[in-house]
Amino acid sequence: MTDLKDRLKEARTAAGKTQKETAEAVGMTQSAYSNLERGSAYGSRFITQIAEYLGVNPFWLANGKGVMRDPTIEEVRRKNLDPLLDKYGVEGLKEKLPDLESHIHFIFNEKRPINSRVARKIEAGLELPLGSLDYDATAKEAGNFGSNVSPGPRIQGQVPLISWVQAGAFCESIDIFEPGDAENWMPCPVKHSDRTYALQVKGDSMTSPYPGHKSYPEGTIIYVDPEASITNGCRVIAKLDGEATFKTYAEDMGRIYLRPINPSYPAMDITDKNVSICGVILGSFSPG
Repeated sequence: MTDLKDRLKEARTAAGKTQKETAEAVGMTQSAYSNLERGSAYGSRFITQIAEYLGVNPFWLANGKGVMRDPTIEEVRRKNLDPLLDKYGVEGLKEKLPDLESHIHFIFNEKRPINSRVARKIEAGLELPLGSLDYDATAKEAGNFGSNVSPGPRIQGQVPLISWVQAGAFCESIDIFEPGDAENWMPCPVKHSDRTYALQVKGDSMTSPYPGHKSYPEGTIIYVDPEASITNGCRVIAKLDGEATFKTYAEDMGRIYLRPINPSYPAMDITDKNVSICGVILGSFSPG
């Protein structure tokens, strides 16, 4: 396994960026970044931002596991469709999927993207397991998710890393993010719905000052599932006053609160307020 300094150099060189450009893009000093590439420093809270800027897998950059760049969901779906195309041909697929005849034409003849709705309809029409077109067996073999995770459709896959502005808009929508709607797609190592997305934590309201307590420091990647059940004490993304916020959902004495982990911030009583819960946190990833 390579060292962090070697992976940083490889990723930066492949992206065609200088140390100065990379450091400025993520908010580091050039000397601090240079220390990482020299091996004088062995980790940084900026690893996720660096990975995003250089367009590489943050898991690979942080610990060397998996591949430097994950295939896009579009590449995975096309790879999984290749055997079906070889078996049936374009016309054969049109016959088997009459409701998708025009989509099949555009997908294979004009190279149009395969969105989630079409992928699910193809699976249903060909009696394939739900989510199987999104499952990247190659990535699993490369160890992206660790040896204790069993393969299976939609148990793990890629989810869009979106902005907080997009999260607020998505809270009011039933649409599914597609390639092009987000700048980056992240591997999600836990079971999730098709509408799951990732966010990067900003600020310190969910950072615990107490050692050993669950904490989400700034820069942490959190996975949000809009279809997961809301329970007392779960962490959620909520939209209030037009903005998305990350807090703990709490019910107490008939009242509903959004509570921060950091005691420096106040809890918000949302019992009688117009608040939308945009999703429940499934897990998090803190590199560095």
